[in-house]
Amino acid sequence: MNSIALMRTGVANISIGMAMLDGVEMPVVKFLADTGATRTTIPKKVLVDELGYTDKYIQDNKVLLSDEEKPNMANGDKADVYKVKAPRINIGGHELQPDYILTSDTITSLNLLLGLDILRYFKFTYDFDAIDENAPHGRMFYEFRDSCFVPYTKMGDHFAYNLGDSKE
Repeated sequence: MNSIALMRTGVANISIGMAMLDGVEMPVVKFLADTGATRTTIPKKVLVDELGYTDKYIQDNKVLLSDEEKPNMANGDKADVYKVKAPRINIGGHELQPDYILTSDTITSLNLLLGLDILRYFKFTYDFDAIDENAPHGRMFYEFRDSCFVPYTKMGDHFAYNLGDSKE
């Protein structure tokens, strides 16, 4: 079972391999596991600087959200975000393909948030007694849900399964 050291603030940062847009590389990016986020968000700067997206690609392929669709931020404001095709991700040896992620041109403080669209495929447990020098405040353990009805691929398989909004 994979584990993540908990920080003093209770934050759990998950290191995730993310395929570049052209699929050649899979650099590791640290995400905040956010059970309050419905969708995974990636700042535009990370998409462009680290994952091979271009401003032109984003501009040509973004899907604007209506005001009703825009998610609420923690302060109650509506987030000025839009959808863009998501890169493949690798979490704990499982490669997944979300249908899209949220990003923004205007919110510069947007964090890398792993939302419920991905988190729902994993089981999480916390052990606040699992303390060592690398995890002074305990650990969060996670594993892929075997009972999940959505198929997935192990790393090394030739494709990633699309985690769209299936109604199965």
